[in-house]
Amino acid sequence: MQSDLVVKAQGGDAEAFSMLTAGLTNRLYAAARLILRDDDLAADCVQDALLRAWLDLRALRDPDRFDAWLHRLLVRSCYRTASRKRTRGMVEIHGQVIDERAVPDAQHAVAVEDQLDRGF
Repeated sequence: MQSDLVVKAQGGDAEAFSMLTAGLTNRLYAAARLILRDDDLAADCVQDALLRAWLDLRALRDPDRFDAWLHRLLVRSCYRTASRKRTRGMVEIHGQVIDERAVPDAQHAVAVEDQLDRGF
């Protein structure tokens, strides 16, 4: 049954692909969640893996290995996401808090200069 759906999906049948993946999404999400430990990133990786599966389905040689192939696409997507997450570390910059009253603004500087010119 599943092999027939894979062959139909490889021929471009979107309904067959939908039927193939309908029962797998919860399992894929659970696997992605275990790898990434983040709900949103896991959902994104499942979506990415399903998209890649649809686009590259013709490359699948053995229709009986569809589940394993899709799972491998998911794991690769999770690893790419985790790698991007690691390289985008946050850098905290500590600055000084400046009292606005201590730093004169441009109008204040002009007023002080004007007073000095007038001899006040």
